[in-house]
Amino acid sequence: MDGLTKRQREILEYMHERQTDDGVLPSYREIGNRMGIRSTNGVSDHIKGLLRKGYLVRRGGAGKAALARSMALTDLALDELGALQPVPEPFGDGDIVEIGVYGQVAAGALNLHDEYREDTLRVDSCMVPGGAKVFALRVYGESMINDGILPGDFLFVQKRRTVTNGEIAVVMVDGESTVKRFFREADRIRLQPANDAMEPIYVAADEFREVNIIGQVVGIYRRMH
Repeated sequence: MDGLTKRQREILEYMHERQTDDGVLPSYREIGNRMGIRSTNGVSDHIKGLLRKGYLVRRGGAGKAALARSMALTDLALDELGALQPVPEPFGDGDIVEIGVYGQVAAGALNLHDEYREDTLRVDSCMVPGGAKVFALRVYGESMINDGILPGDFLFVQKRRTVTNGEIAVVMVDGESTVKRFFREADRIRLQPANDAMEPIYVAADEFREVNIIGQVVGIYRRMH
């Protein structure tokens, strides 16, 4: 069995870190951003090498952006890293998971406290993307209707400190939360609504405004009445 190159090991360590911290593996784009690899083809070459050497296996799914659904670290990889296989903590009994619904999030905080918990959703585990640990927020307003996010929906949010440009994120701006597509531009942050009647929110680098990413939106739950 061929050994790892320095870059392959760095990628494997990052993949294990994300699986342990977030419950899912990173996308090709996220790996490229972390490693300073400009093209997804470059990332793909390293992934193919890890597959060929037996450190990764495919487990179904397709598409470069769906790496978390299509790959898994092997026992060989875990032995190489000296790591134990991460085991997701159960949300509930059997195939039913419990997800806390929070009406507000303390500015900058990634720890959700019971005093902010409004409700609990009990859903089939297949609705939780990639087995990720998530919390839920209820949608108010119509700023994301073009992305199919409607008032009254529940958003499944994976706690993250950073997101990739274009991803839908929960962001705190001066203590107020908003759900928008996140873009980091040259000298500003753009929070882009998905509603043709609404303008984006811009936060320039020279403005004294606090911006904190709370998490990435990874799913939607809608009750039909």
